[in-house]
Amino acid sequence: MKFISILIIFLLSFNISGQESKVTNAVSGQVKDADTHLPLQFVTVTLQDINTRDLIGDVTDKNGKFELSVPNGRYYCIIESLSFQPFIIHVLSIDQDIEMGLIELEQNSENLEEIELIAKTNLIDHQLTKKVYNASQDIANIGGNAVTVLENTPSVKIDNQGNITIRGNTALVLVDGKPYGGQRSNADVLSLIPANSINKVEIISQSAKYDAEGGGAILNIILKKRSGEGYSGMVEAHIGLPDNDGVSTFVNYRTDQINIFSTVSFNHQVQIKDTEIQQVFLDDIQQPTGNFDEIRSDYRQRNSFLINLGSDFYLNEKNTLTTSILYTNSNKNYDSDLFLNDYQPLDELIQSSLRKVNDNSDEGFLEAFLQFTTKFNKEGHQLSADIKYDNNLADNKTDIVNTETFPGSADTEQKYVKDEKVDNFYAKVDYTLPVKKNGTFEAGIKTNFRSYNNDFASSNLNQSTHLFETIDYFTSKIDYQENIYAFYANYSKQFEKLSYSVGLRTEITETSITEKTVDNKYVNNYTDVFPSALFTYPLNDHSALSLGFTKYIDRPTIAELNPFNSFTDERFILVGNPYLNPYYTNYFYLEYYYEFEKVSFNSAIFYSNSTDRILNVLEKTGNQTSDGFEIYRRIPINNGTLNYTGLELEATYNPTNKIRLYGLISPYFAQLSDTRDFAYDYDNWVWYGNFRLLYRINNTLRFNIDYIYQSAQKTAITELKAFQFANLSVSKDFWEGKSTLSFKINDVFHTRKAVFNSLEANTITQRNFIFDTQYLLSFSYRFNKNGRKNTQNRSKEIDKNIFEIEDKIK
Repeated sequence: MKFISILIIFLLSFNISGQESKVTNAVSGQVKDADTHLPLQFVTVTLQDINTRDLIGDVTDKNGKFELSVPNGRYYCIIESLSFQPFIIHVLSIDQDIEMGLIELEQNSENLEEIELIAKTNLIDHQLTKKVYNASQDIANIGGNAVTVLENTPSVKIDNQGNITIRGNTALVLVDGKPYGGQRSNADVLSLIPANSINKVEIISQSAKYDAEGGGAILNIILKKRSGEGYSGMVEAHIGLPDNDGVSTFVNYRTDQINIFSTVSFNHQVQIKDTEIQQVFLDDIQQPTGNFDEIRSDYRQRNSFLINLGSDFYLNEKNTLTTSILYTNSNKNYDSDLFLNDYQPLDELIQSSLRKVNDNSDEGFLEAFLQFTTKFNKEGHQLSADIKYDNNLADNKTDIVNTETFPGSADTEQKYVKDEKVDNFYAKVDYTLPVKKNGTFEAGIKTNFRSYNNDFASSNLNQSTHLFETIDYFTSKIDYQENIYAFYANYSKQFEKLSYSVGLRTEITETSITEKTVDNKYVNNYTDVFPSALFTYPLNDHSALSLGFTKYIDRPTIAELNPFNSFTDERFILVGNPYLNPYYTNYFYLEYYYEFEKVSFNSAIFYSNSTDRILNVLEKTGNQTSDGFEIYRRIPINNGTLNYTGLELEATYNPTNKIRLYGLISPYFAQLSDTRDFAYDYDNWVWYGNFRLLYRINNTLRFNIDYIYQSAQKTAITELKAFQFANLSVSKDFWEGKSTLSFKINDVFHTRKAVFNSLEANTITQRNFIFDTQYLLSFSYRFNKNGRKNTQNRSKEIDKNIFEIEDKIK
């Protein structure tokens, strides 16, 4: 956009002398986003003289305003910005000053946001209270899903457990402004959303308007919707190695009265994971008593189906009813082979065994959503009400056969059965009132009810009776109830130079956990107040400084509450803790943004303090396997105070219209203290880097490579070693840009290996694992048929008498 502006000014310099003698008039106005009603900066406003073809132009300032000095004449007028529909006046007769008033541009989804052919700086757009990652313009997302999109979103990290964080803090993930999947950050559920149905991701600064969970930021995934009338859609098919085969389709149809959108997808996916474990056992005086090694191979197969149907009913100019229903179903078949060798004392083999695990799950998810929005006469004055219900059912059955291959050949069999059910219901009301000049007051209430039931039973095969007998200490029935009542108020104000937003949110939480097998109930009720504040100061038209603060809460996830998660490895079981408490974090950040001609630069300093963190520890269970070996468990507990202090440097550079370079470097200092027996205390510098190159070979062929690096993370007794990896994408457009063929390799050099060392629970353990490199070939086809242009949100303040409607200039 800056390049276009400079070009326009350059061209105008040749016309000044010829226009000095003419009478000039002032043409002015303001441009805003039709969805957010926020001013749009750097929008190009161009007038072309119909007779001479001379150009007059400018770009909007930080308040979205523009003013041109225009001689008398008849002009073709276009107001445009990338990612928005242009506002066009075919013939504009000017013989007096003209105030065009407010012009609102709609998001441009006419062609389903097909991949941008030319490298642009606005893959990431910086706005007053958020950053916008234009995911549909990034070829690295082709053939992927919502998790792929989030992994490519700046500042966002997803760990091996599916936890989603920003700058070391938990992120709250929304889809079209509402919680998805009934959980805060369930990457497994998000992976069912195909990437081709996603328009963009908003990284929103936390405010009182949003749930107090996820203080790092709000990640709002915006699905595609058509803004002009007619129908449009996309069909995509992909195949991969290991298997990643699927097809998905997105269709949208819109008229003046209704907008209907739907997504249907099916996917068959396989992941292959290789793990190696070596462990030395120590006695009370830290002398080795034995050791063992394990080689594990996991073959993870999942078949999934998703259908999403939604609609916007435009009841009239002021009232809109939005509905959606989503259903997903997935079948998981995880097969694992574990080869174990035991030595006692050191290096003297006493037993070898093979453990074969077949883990099958059927999961279904249903979500229904209803929203009503009414707009009042004053711009920005509105009231909205939402109701959402979702249900998640999961049935799991695990069969395990353990065969001793040395010194004997005895078999043991185990069986685990788990039934889970999660119900979520929420209702909320949001009210927005413009106050005086450039002020906004927001208030709302929300109620959220969550119910979680888990029935888990484990049993061993009795070799004498050939019957499975229940293992009492690994059998449980859990009922978890959580009710949250929230109230908030937020006020924002924009001055000539300073903008601010301050808010306060109160949440009343009631929880109860009942262990039905022993009739034990734990109740925890608490009330919390969460303040938030954001101050933004534009230094000039190209740079801004922001200062923010928020307090937030992290409540335990379903996986952390589930008392029995995985028994694939009977010696190292993964369990949850139904008696976990939430923890709280105070988060501060100072952010600076500057845009040069070819470079955009963003930097941030951040600090967070968390108390009673949820810490995963390894401990002995006091039980032994059937062949007499100690059983360990990894369990989350509330323990420790964590301080993060970090720096984030992010830049995008476009040396030519063929190349885009992107880089993010984030060093941060992490300090954990007051852990159990101070065993997990540490202070450690961690470096994270993400570097991307997009090269447009020609108008239809593009090449993209990502490189990610993370340094080692250490505690007093654990260490996750440094790792690095690269991803490669190539795409080619056909049929005048209507179709795209792409090829992608994840972990090109097979280096994304996690190596974990620990000295926990009187053991010296080294564990490492790596997934197979993924190859993916995908093909997509976009179709589009326009009706007449949708005229909603066009300027209503322009004096229509000054326009003459003629055919568009060729």
